[in-house]
Amino acid sequence: MSSLSDYDLILPQFPSEEEWRQAISELEALKGVAKDAAIVRVKGLNLLREVNEPKATAERLGWLNLWTKTFTALDSAVSAFEYRSDLVLQMIARCTFEWQLHAHVIMDPISDLHAQEKSNPKVVVLGSRERSLRETVDRLRAYTAWCLWSDKDYYEEFVHPRNLAGIWDTSPAKEILADGQRLELYKRFFGSLDVEIDEKKLAERRQEMKRMFTEKIERIDQWLSDPHLKPWINKIRELSENNKSKNKGPVTFFSLFDSSVGRRLKQHGMKFGYAAYTIGSMILHGSTMGQFIMIGTSGLGPKIGTDDSDVEGAFGDIVSKCNHIFFLLSAIDHFVLKRRELRR
Repeated sequence: MSSLSDYDLILPQFPSEEEWRQAISELEALKGVAKDAAIVRVKGLNLLREVNEPKATAERLGWLNLWTKTFTALDSAVSAFEYRSDLVLQMIARCTFEWQLHAHVIMDPISDLHAQEKSNPKVVVLGSRERSLRETVDRLRAYTAWCLWSDKDYYEEFVHPRNLAGIWDTSPAKEILADGQRLELYKRFFGSLDVEIDEKKLAERRQEMKRMFTEKIERIDQWLSDPHLKPWINKIRELSENNKSKNKGPVTFFSLFDSSVGRRLKQHGMKFGYAAYTIGSMILHGSTMGQFIMIGTSGLGPKIGTDDSDVEGAFGDIVSKCNHIFFLLSAIDHFVLKRRELRR
């Protein structure tokens, strides 16, 4: 298995200067929030034009991960807005809201230093600026370590014998095929039951799946052996074991810095956004009725229509969040990643 630094950094093929001019001229035909989204999309693409590193690094991988999440969310929101899908927009808004907080966590050392210099420049200790920039690099590495750890945790759960046994268990399909009434009911709801029940073929596919996910785990282990990531992995492991002993959920990115969503919102004066964050979580988890049932004074029913103004507002909120994340990523790239001496 190759280490992370052995991988080439492969970026998308960018439009030519003529194609850029054409795209910009087409913006004039757009209006309102649709035009805002197109402009933010161009901003995002321009960020990648500034990346000229030939090889992957832990900190650049963290930066690219957050960039890709933001860019794909923006593209998805554009499609959802065109189809007036309030549900999809609310789910995307929930994702971008948390990613925005992730970006702030990474940017905190620089933001804190800037606030200190602005309020009382005389108390800024010599060398504190460089320490803040180096800490931002380290937080990018923490983001990479945290995401890789989560991926590995998922892959390990997937290839656990009990889960593989359940995934490749043919008995439910065989029972349905053997019962004409159950088979007819199945076809009515799901269509024809087209599944493989040959045990030999299934065993081969099971082994292939296990091999594929095992290779992913081994690759992540190799990447996590990077000296820059090891301290964060040790901390994530410690927090994970502590959470399990207390029957808590997975380790959050905020917990690596003794924080939480609520504390982050309060710190940035964004506590007002907690309601929208919670609603988005409820929609994703399915634990809400108010977002799906229309209740009047004397009747109720499914809420399958939507108010266009609400859709436009939700879309505009996502565009704003993506623009904010791209701004933070641009600052991190300019002030930190462009300085190679800070990344040693």
